[in-house]
Amino acid sequence: MLIGIPYHVGLVYAAHAIWIVESPEKSLPVTWAIQFSHTFRMPVFFLIAGFFASLMIQRRGVEPWLAGRARRIGIPLLTSLILVSPLMVLASGVAAGGASNALPALLAELSSPSAAWTVHLWFLLYLLIYCVLFAGLWQLGCHWRLGPLVGRAQDRLEQDPWLGWLGLAALGLVVLATAVVAAKLDIAYLMGGIFVAGQFVADGLMFLVGALLASRPTWFEAFTRPRWPVWAIALVAAVIMAVYQDAEGDLSRAITYFLMPVVGVLFAHLLLSAARLWLDRRTRLSAAMVKAAMTMYLVHVPIVLWLSVAFLAVGWPAEVEFLLITVISVAASYGFYCLVIRHPTLALLFNGQAAPVRPKAPTALQAEPSKTRA
Repeated sequence: MLIGIPYHVGLVYAAHAIWIVESPEKSLPVTWAIQFSHTFRMPVFFLIAGFFASLMIQRRGVEPWLAGRARRIGIPLLTSLILVSPLMVLASGVAAGGASNALPALLAELSSPSAAWTVHLWFLLYLLIYCVLFAGLWQLGCHWRLGPLVGRAQDRLEQDPWLGWLGLAALGLVVLATAVVAAKLDIAYLMGGIFVAGQFVADGLMFLVGALLASRPTWFEAFTRPRWPVWAIALVAAVIMAVYQDAEGDLSRAITYFLMPVVGVLFAHLLLSAARLWLDRRTRLSAAMVKAAMTMYLVHVPIVLWLSVAFLAVGWPAEVEFLLITVISVAASYGFYCLVIRHPTLALLFNGQAAPVRPKAPTALQAEPSKTRA
């Protein structure tokens, strides 16, 4: 989630795309960096989400888990749509037509919401839908007693590792077929571009892959064991996808859709096995990142956008502006988290979890009961 901060800053200076705020200064290094990270960032996120979904359902049951997801994801999403999205739309209006265009842009979005209203929030919508669908699948599997059938399929997969590679290719073909059919039916982009059919299916499949990895401890152990040839394949596949994902033409789009889940699974292996190899310990920094990630992600885009609008008047090199806006956005986002986490209601609204109530300092009578009795 936190990689999304430099990614969204980079879009301002990217040479390959037009974003909400577009700087006249462009940077090819920044462009390639964000193109590369975009190939795996969200797919890996959804794989990890699916892994913990399966793990927590096994421990808590379907209904308590789903209720927790609704609170943890749904409340911050609703808060952001009401309080954060208008700030993004206003920044977009100012970037497009000056300060006088801010209010008209906001009124236009209120009357006809588009992807500009959910710039970085789309993944929470997807995640909520995946959680509901997964809970339904879990209950259906229990009702129809599909456990033994799934177990036999897993046993067969363990006996022949090449089936895993065939399955990976099948994921890519499913996403590609979905994109083709959606384009033919003119439903590839729905709700003003908020829902993209091919991406929705690709990320949903990643969620299911993560859930499968959690179904057997030996699978997750094997998946997170470093395999250098797979790392090399992951890097090559990600580079190919980075080259084609924003190119014009049907062939480029076909390659991109096919590689979406393929790169996602391969890079999830690379990142998780690298973390197991070099970062398999808890630190104060990692704990702080985990706690603050949701709030920082929710609020960073308006900060990025307004800073980018301010930097339009500065003619500094793109790389310098990129670094400055990234550092300021990270610091400001974390500062906002530190403020809201102090208040239980604000913590619930922006982080999905109420801040623990700090116990009051003991009074003199409570601190020294023996002397009182004496």
